[in-house]
Amino acid sequence: MAQPPPGQQVVAVKPVGSKMTVNAVSLMSATLATNAFGLVFWAVAARLDGPRAVGSAFAEVAALILLSTLAQLNLSQVFIRFLPGAGRLTRPFIVRGYLVVTALALVVGSAFVLSGLGTSVVRASLPDRVLFVVSVALFAIFALQDSVLIGLRIAHWVPVENISFAAAKLALLPLLVFLGARTGIVVAWVLPIAAAVAIVNTLLFRGAVGRTRRLIGGYLPVRRRLASFVAAEYSADLCITATVQLMPLLVLWRLGAVDEAYFTLPWLIRMGILVLFWNVNSSFVVEVLTPGAYTPHVLRRGLQLWGAIVAGAVLVCCLGAPLLLGLEGSEYAEHSATLLRLIGLSVPFTAVTVLYGVFAWLERRLWRLVAIQAATGLLMAALSLLLMPRLGVTAVGWANLAAQAIAAALMAPSLYARLVGRSSKTVPVVAEGLR
Repeated sequence: MAQPPPGQQVVAVKPVGSKMTVNAVSLMSATLATNAFGLVFWAVAARLDGPRAVGSAFAEVAALILLSTLAQLNLSQVFIRFLPGAGRLTRPFIVRGYLVVTALALVVGSAFVLSGLGTSVVRASLPDRVLFVVSVALFAIFALQDSVLIGLRIAHWVPVENISFAAAKLALLPLLVFLGARTGIVVAWVLPIAAAVAIVNTLLFRGAVGRTRRLIGGYLPVRRRLASFVAAEYSADLCITATVQLMPLLVLWRLGAVDEAYFTLPWLIRMGILVLFWNVNSSFVVEVLTPGAYTPHVLRRGLQLWGAIVAGAVLVCCLGAPLLLGLEGSEYAEHSATLLRLIGLSVPFTAVTVLYGVFAWLERRLWRLVAIQAATGLLMAALSLLLMPRLGVTAVGWANLAAQAIAAALMAPSLYARLVGRSSKTVPVVAEGLR
């Protein structure tokens, strides 16, 4: 692990592995529950109408997630990084972040609609276009508020928020069928998100964020340092987003709405696995950034959690593919089972890249990580487009497996050196170096 820079003090702290486990388990519980609701949601949607309507709705939701992620500037990671020590600066820091992201989301959403890029995704009517643009901003703030809860060390509220959203989305779906299957599916997403944004932030600013006004002290990096950190984080996030969220749009473009429907559930499961990894990463990082340093005990606890995700994901994807996909219908299991099994086989390689990313983040070597993620994403997209005419949606599974395996092979030696080759018992908090 990283050695302290010359002149930087290392402060030992008592083990915080138990706290990290509680936070990680809370976040993973939220992810598992919302993904379970998500599986049921798309299964119900598939029963309400045919694959074409479901595929079109999924593409629109994927576009909303993609554009909102672009507009976030990856402030979710920035909030997690700096909120634990922001003190009395917490409230203005969050408000400024929300305002910047909202403005950028409206610009990005409008550009997508008006430029013609969204012709195959967004309906041409003015109300649909306005709803789409506003929804981009809502999706962005909805994602950011989870990071605020995590950064303020009240992550136990994340499951309450996310499960409530997922349940409301599912409950609204049958009621909105009269709007048409595609429109009803999208509106069933947007309404609960709007309610969650209003309720959660009202409670936040009246509660945990409001109390920070009475705190003394607090630090944030100077603007130049913060801008550099945000730029590196944003670039890394763009690579991940392009790989995960752009793929449904490529499938829709090359294969059509019917194959898009068959692609939907396996890809949602893959996204859920990535979120589980992020849950552990976030909890691990927040504990590292608690004043002082972290011990090998905390790292071992993190490795146990990452390992549990790998084992569970491989078993569920490889053995449970027909059962899970059968929720949507026999034709879904027939066309998508191989894709889901290939996604499961790629998870061990993904875990290597995830853990490498955590160390790169702690050591502030983000630009190296960006380069690897960009190359991985480009390779995956190129292989998918090359193989789709022959293999259909299964092409994405093979491309993902190949790209993740190559990335893991490149990162493994460096990761092994960090895990085994060094014996320091504490790692300094890097906040001082960012001021």
